[in-house]
Amino acid sequence: MSGAGPTPPAARNRLNLIEQLSADAVASDYAVASDDRRPRSRRQQLLVAATAAGLAGFVLAMGLSARVLDAPAVDDQRAALQERIEAATALQDEAVEAVARVRVDVEQARAANLDASVKGREIAEGIAALELSTGYAAATGDGVRVTLRDKPAADGAVDDELTRVLDSDVQAAVNGLWSAGAEAVSVDGQRLTAQSAIRSAAGAILVNYRPLQPPYTIEAIGPPAMLADFEASQAASDLRGYAEQYGIGFDTQAADGMTLPAATMALPDQATVIDGEDGNDS
Repeated sequence: MSGAGPTPPAARNRLNLIEQLSADAVASDYAVASDDRRPRSRRQQLLVAATAAGLAGFVLAMGLSARVLDAPAVDDQRAALQERIEAATALQDEAVEAVARVRVDVEQARAANLDASVKGREIAEGIAALELSTGYAAATGDGVRVTLRDKPAADGAVDDELTRVLDSDVQAAVNGLWSAGAEAVSVDGQRLTAQSAIRSAAGAILVNYRPLQPPYTIEAIGPPAMLADFEASQAASDLRGYAEQYGIGFDTQAADGMTLPAATMALPDQATVIDGEDGNDS
């Protein structure tokens, strides 16, 4: 025999049994449901609705009450924390100013001692060059100024992190300027060194562990071609794309006669000089 023949009687019986059981089950369920349906009066319906609304209002009131009761304590804690932050920042600013004054005294005393001999003057020139290249002396010259701004917030708009300047944006601008030949770079007055860090914490951008406020001004001293080289870099291209897509501000301009302050971070305890040609220690 070929092809599919009629369904065997045994199989058909099984199908009929399954269909019968399914029909009986559905019918019994509908019967139970119909028995439970009893007409409710308008008063009963209103009572149920009022009870549900009362329970919802009670839960909402409890939540609002807890929030209102906790608000003063939260506000007090926030105010106390803000005062501690402001006090610590003021102490840090005073310490930075004290360090700057002591550095001036040390430099003057060192210059007076080294100026007494030819060898000493050579050493002084070498120290000055090292301090300038490492960021531990103020730098003056012409260069480039890059400004990054958050997108202006529209009324009632939800804060979107993508429309704000991120630490990675500042990093990209700084690295692009270094690649374009920058000899000294600062971000909002914070001089960058080999030990500097640009990162974020709690929504704020930190440079040298100091929180900064937008707009972010990045100043770099370098050769005359630095502006053109930076604008042709991948970093500048990416930042222009972010400006078009997310609305952040990105401006570049040549700047003359800039003075970048000396770094205030501690000097490194150890260092290794790397030969630029073959990478061997020297």
